[in-house]
Amino acid sequence: MAILASTELAAPDHSWVQTALDSAFPFDGARYPGGEIHDPSIVKFGDTYVMVGTSGNEFCPLSTSHDMLSWARKGPILSDPPEWLAKANPGHRSIWAPFPLKLGNALRMYYCASERFGHNTSWIGMAECQNFDPQNPSRGWVDKGLLLSSKDGVTSFNAIDPDVCAGPDGRHWMVYGSYWSGIYEVELDPESGLVKNPEKAPLHVASNTSERGNPLEAPALIFHDGYYYLFTTYGLAAQGIRSTYRTMVGRSKTPDGPFLGYDGTPMTEGGHAVMIKGSFPMFAPGGGNWFIGPEGKWWMAYHYYDGRKNWHGDVWGAPTLQIREVVWGADGWPLPGLPVGVELGRGKVEGTWLWQVDFGRVDELTLDQNGSAHLGSQDGKWEHSPSGLKLHWSRPGELGGEFIDSLVLDKSDRFMVGRNQFGAVIRGIKKDVQAKR
Repeated sequence: MAILASTELAAPDHSWVQTALDSAFPFDGARYPGGEIHDPSIVKFGDTYVMVGTSGNEFCPLSTSHDMLSWARKGPILSDPPEWLAKANPGHRSIWAPFPLKLGNALRMYYCASERFGHNTSWIGMAECQNFDPQNPSRGWVDKGLLLSSKDGVTSFNAIDPDVCAGPDGRHWMVYGSYWSGIYEVELDPESGLVKNPEKAPLHVASNTSERGNPLEAPALIFHDGYYYLFTTYGLAAQGIRSTYRTMVGRSKTPDGPFLGYDGTPMTEGGHAVMIKGSFPMFAPGGGNWFIGPEGKWWMAYHYYDGRKNWHGDVWGAPTLQIREVVWGADGWPLPGLPVGVELGRGKVEGTWLWQVDFGRVDELTLDQNGSAHLGSQDGKWEHSPSGLKLHWSRPGELGGEFIDSLVLDKSDRFMVGRNQFGAVIRGIKKDVQAKR
């Protein structure tokens, strides 16, 4: 669920805290004006990256960058809320979780608003700029009106957090939702950008069945290599380091699902694969979008709560922008790569690694030249594979007899990420690495 962003933040902190894998990188994230952000969404327009996020004071203010590291704040797309929204929600200027969609020279902005936090009287609308100019990004916007709405006590869903996928077949699909009965999907008319069949019931595509209250929100839908991937954020935001956000994913061969988790369970029944979870000092990563960046690669933008920084009062964990490359495993599932701007000097695979399973405790892994592997008291074997490395660990008495970690190596041979056969994310970084920004 989108929330209001504060505007106060101390100067960026480049210190390193050597207690967990993510602390091996300078964890100030990208340099965003004002420091704090929630629900960032980014689109590449020519050589410029355009970002929007939740705002409590302006109607979808934009920021631009040429390197995804340093951002310049620009004006809002509209000076005032559109008339229809002002009537529906008098006196309320908070716009949550906008999403930009590039179509040729045009840019569409899907946005949402809610009557009040914790209730599902909400609206999703769309504004459009027919000839978007990244040098003057706040000019030329026209509101196109309401797409759909929800009402407290009447509808089962919450009409917030829109995200749109323009598929390879030319069809457009919007996913949305938060808590209540979960995540929903409708098809859009590509020409107008509005709902194609307003009389048709939306598709229910995801639920979080493992937690009371069905806490999931911030969906995103992309197409990659024959699959539609549906990302959702489980858990609670806006509580600093007490937030529980973590990002999950499922996939389908068709845009309208069913979307299945790593073990084949439908997302409507709680199925998923973990994409990224908190790892000190990064608490509760989520609430973002996926976009095409340099060299045609996928990137993910999200906010997290920086456990080293005070947010307000006695709440620690300032909301911080993070942009991270998406790595695709040999099994086709997405994985969290390195943060933007981090470069690792070349090295060898053999040696000592900081090793993390399922974003938990960090241990030391040693890979010997003879193909043996050592993790604490556990011994295993490692070998090169077409995508990177495979590690084998014995499982006495268990069906199958071993854990198998399938990992993709960074071009430096000093960072790797993958999954075991049960879908747990495995990450490693060479212990002697020197990260550069």
